[in-house]
Amino acid sequence: MKTPNLSARAWLRSNGYAETAALIEQIMEEWKRTGRRTRRNWWDILAGDANGDPRIVEGRRFPVLRAVRSRQGLPDSENSTCHSTKEKAPPAIEQARWSNKQG
Repeated sequence: MKTPNLSARAWLRSNGYAETAALIEQIMEEWKRTGRRTRRNWWDILAGDANGDPRIVEGRRFPVLRAVRSRQGLPDSENSTCHSTKEKAPPAIEQARWSNKQG
């Protein structure tokens, strides 16, 4: 069975992290309002840094999510959280834009 391609925000909302999804949307709206074309891979932000510590974007601290660390191939961290042991983030989908397979 194929896993649907969920955005990070959609996955967050469907797994009980609506506040985190709203935080991302606030930041993106600020960027849009100020004319910034900044983009982020929110999956990377939600996985925390290499040590499992939370990342900060625009002065806001993001939770480290266990399912997202697993998706990114990172080990669990004592700083990570989850709402359910059944949480599973969708697999990463390689984007032609970021790969060497363009052509």
